[in-house]
Amino acid sequence: MPKTVLNEELYQYAINFGVREHPVLTKLRDETAKLSNRQMQISVDQGQLMGLFAKMIGAKRYLELGVFTGYSSLTMALAMGTDSHVTGLELSNEYLKIAREFWIEANVEQQIRVIEGPATSSCAKLIADKEQFDIAFIDANKTDYPTYYEYCYQLVRVGGLILIDNVLFKGAVLEEKASNSALAIKKLNEIIKNDPRVDICMLPIADGLTMAYKKGA
Repeated sequence: MPKTVLNEELYQYAINFGVREHPVLTKLRDETAKLSNRQMQISVDQGQLMGLFAKMIGAKRYLELGVFTGYSSLTMALAMGTDSHVTGLELSNEYLKIAREFWIEANVEQQIRVIEGPATSSCAKLIADKEQFDIAFIDANKTDYPTYYEYCYQLVRVGGLILIDNVLFKGAVLEEKASNSALAIKKLNEIIKNDPRVDICMLPIADGLTMAYKKGA
């Protein structure tokens, strides 16, 4: 059982003392909060954690499946430094307009390449081009999660990380009559649990974040 019951007040305490957020990230978060689907953005503490992961492994090449308004990609570009490269895969040009505005303000737009279109076909093209990344973050169409995972395993270097968002899916992974999205996430959770190619940890942060470390042969 959890050792601490995390209520709203205690969670805010953790944010106040555990997060240092770049001012442009704060502005982007406030802008995204105006959208009806604002819950698609990662939480501020999740962003802080992902940025630390990047620094810990010396990441310079980051792949993101599902950019939305650009909070996570901006977080990682800032964390990895000016000599880093971010590749974002996104379907919606509408959200990318918001993202680019804040990437420019934070002076990281030159580090970020966006490939528009379905993430499955974009990943296949990246594999064909023999591209490699230090970290891949999966946060796109949930029904394609198992496919994304296999693609990202090929795209991430040995010693790199695959991060998967929404692995708890607001508790729907416990439901017997689950949606197609929840079923796909449950399937992926089982695949990763039994995948000897990676070391894993599922973190109960935000809507659930799995970290898979790609082992050597």
